[in-house]
Amino acid sequence: MGKILIIGAIVVVIWVGLEIQSNGIEGAFNGAFAPAGQAEAERVTSTPKRAGQAVQNSFNQDEARKNRLLEQASE
Repeated sequence: MGKILIIGAIVVVIWVGLEIQSNGIEGAFNGAFAPAGQAEAERVTSTPKRAGQAVQNSFNQDEARKNRLLEQASE
């Protein structure tokens, strides 16, 4: 019986950790543990979301730089 409880506890801990990692502490469990209001919870995001936004910003900056260079070359 003790082994079953330990295995169950390990599964719950892993599930909670994955939920927090994927959604951040503010978004995990539908914001139940969010320390601030809705605006603060929307501003603060999880690490994967911030990384994705940084990559998207880099792509946008690269595209803008290419467009500027093409405009300068065509002048």
